[in-house]
Amino acid sequence: TSILDTLCGALCDAVTGQRLGKETLERLEHDNLFVVPLDDERRWYRYHHLFAEVLHARLVDEQADRMPELHRRASIWYEENDLPAEAIQHALIAKDNVRAANLIERVWLAMDISYQSAAWLRWAQQLPADLIRGHPVLCLGYGWALLNGGQLEASESWLRAAERWIDPTPEAADRPIVVDEAEYHALPASIAAARAYRALALGDIA
Repeated sequence: TSILDTLCGALCDAVTGQRLGKETLERLEHDNLFVVPLDDERRWYRYHHLFAEVLHARLVDEQADRMPELHRRASIWYEENDLPAEAIQHALIAKDNVRAANLIERVWLAMDISYQSAAWLRWAQQLPADLIRGHPVLCLGYGWALLNGGQLEASESWLRAAERWIDPTPEAADRPIVVDEAEYHALPASIAAARAYRALALGDIA
């Protein structure tokens, strides 16, 4: 559980595969043993920072090969409990790029609308470019995020990467990977809007 920034019983159970997370955290707090409660309900805790460092060093030394799977379990729990940022972070640490890509695609529109495209782009930039190119909605999001950051020329290549997936021919060797069906069907309008945004930024009124 040292891979976790914050702890709750159910999350600890999901990561460890055990069923004593809540009781263990309560006992550790009662005995004043290196855990700090984070809410009045005593649901969330964190380890004392030095203790967390010791635990993590021991994990790395003794069970480093288990760490990707532990992070993947944490990612699944966070996703199931509607905490997408944490789910994405653990998927990226686990190097589970397929899982991370699917999660990142799902949150793109909400983060774009709420002016968090820079944070979204930092996640997307950790994915292999070839993987992104297979996700038309990720390509679109990447293009928009670059636009929002003022990278007008770089954005166009990602808009073209998204555009190639509009109405792919039935005989095409590869097929698009789509998680957000609504955004996939809106690709033509979204790409057109992005290009209008870019033209206005460049003063190309015509």
